[in-house]
Amino acid sequence: MRSPIAIAALFGLCCKLATAQVSTPPTFDAASIKRSAPDSDTFMKAHPGGRLELSRVTLRTLIALAYRLQPFQVSGGPAWVRSEYFDINTEASETPSEDQLLLMIQALLAERFSLKVHFETAERPVYVLVVGKTGGTRPPGLQVSTDRSCIKVNPGDPPDSNACGSIGMGVNHLEGHEVSIARFAEALGRAVDRKVIDETGRTENFNISLRWLPDEHQALASSDAMTLPRDTPSIFTAVQEQLGLKLEPRKAAVDLLVIDRAQKRDEN
Repeated sequence: MRSPIAIAALFGLCCKLATAQVSTPPTFDAASIKRSAPDSDTFMKAHPGGRLELSRVTLRTLIALAYRLQPFQVSGGPAWVRSEYFDINTEASETPSEDQLLLMIQALLAERFSLKVHFETAERPVYVLVVGKTGGTRPPGLQVSTDRSCIKVNPGDPPDSNACGSIGMGVNHLEGHEVSIARFAEALGRAVDRKVIDETGRTENFNISLRWLPDEHQALASSDAMTLPRDTPSIFTAVQEQLGLKLEPRKAAVDLLVIDRAQKRDEN
């Protein structure tokens, strides 16, 4: 089972808005949408040929995936878009590119949920990542990367969780290999459900290891959750103790996708 954090990682951690305009967007050959059973697992599987299996995902999560956004960038709409869960299965006659697949998901949501959205920028609560006080000790989870601290992967090679430039996340852990603090901040935003802005001034690449105790909205039973001691700290304390950094609450302009209309349909 995968958490929403892990689902989002399937399409990368980039916040770039998917705004490409096409005259006739690609569509799936077949798709079914059903409400999830109460005890179903949360996961997303992508298969060759544009076939997707999504289980127990909210419409908000689907919209974030379809537009390459983080969930906190999706606002508006009725309450059920954040609280009701759906299973989706799709088929396509040809294997789409990632961009095409996202457009296909957008078209599916517009068709089945009568989804209408618009983009805007608004001031929202954010976290600013700054250097914290370490008392002169070296943070155990933040190490400057070296030539042999990660695995070099060539284009076309199978994915490797230890590859240089990679970030792996679960509901209570994060591992980064030769990544910038700015990229780490982008990933951290998924865990705290808020935009994280890097103001550390650190320009090196790092190997990062972070462990935390999820709060109630994150604490889903999941196979991507590590077994951790009961005294594992919250993510805010973990960032300070394990990385020597600090999350400070502020307000800043955030790009948003606003739901103008979303309508529940009978299962199809």
